[in-house]
Amino acid sequence: MRQDNLLFIGDKIDLIGDRGRVYKAMIEEVIDNLLYLVGVPRHGGIPMPLRVNDEVALIFYRESGRYLTRMKVAGFEKKSEVRYVLLFMLTKPEQDQRRGAYRLLTNLEVQICEYKDNIEKKLTGYGDVREMAVLENTQSRDLSVTGIGLQTKHEYELGEKRLLKIYFSRQKDKTLPFLICGKATRFILWPGNELNSVGMQFFGQTKNMNEYISRYVLNEQQKLIKSRRLLEDI
Repeated sequence: MRQDNLLFIGDKIDLIGDRGRVYKAMIEEVIDNLLYLVGVPRHGGIPMPLRVNDEVALIFYRESGRYLTRMKVAGFEKKSEVRYVLLFMLTKPEQDQRRGAYRLLTNLEVQICEYKDNIEKKLTGYGDVREMAVLENTQSRDLSVTGIGLQTKHEYELGEKRLLKIYFSRQKDKTLPFLICGKATRFILWPGNELNSVGMQFFGQTKNMNEYISRYVLNEQQKLIKSRRLLEDI
């Protein structure tokens, strides 16, 4: 019986590249369930730039859900003028236990700003909109490709829209924010607590913006899996 958390010849896979691009490939050969020969991954016909020892996140799918693992480029092979990549598995595939979108627990600097009608049509990801007033400087509780949970001193009505400036870098003063619009879908008032909790659902984002957030969440999740396995080996 095939195990869902193993890769097999013929499996279609996704590799996550720079800027969140998803490169498609297929498993051509399996060696000891650790080495995998795949055709050069491509995005829109463009090959994925890979070098020996590069580490990449790999995704594959089963009826039971989505599985994640991390691979290292072990080398390249050429057969009948066709080039292949040899991948070495670094982490055992783990199922993404999500009910729609995996939520990553993370503490990011976020500015909640005023929202103006249709501002989302001008947003493409990184940039700045200085004319939009900052209402609150805060931090995130969790993040997914569909939304973000924030700590807040203010109260928000359900459906209330805001422009969010998310700083994925720790050096807030040296980087442009990631701009995206959010709509309050959950608000929890904590009596006697200085901070409340608001859940913002993203809207108006482009495909590239979705892919960027997805890549960030996936890479951070893979780091957690890797660190957990290192602790288990101690």
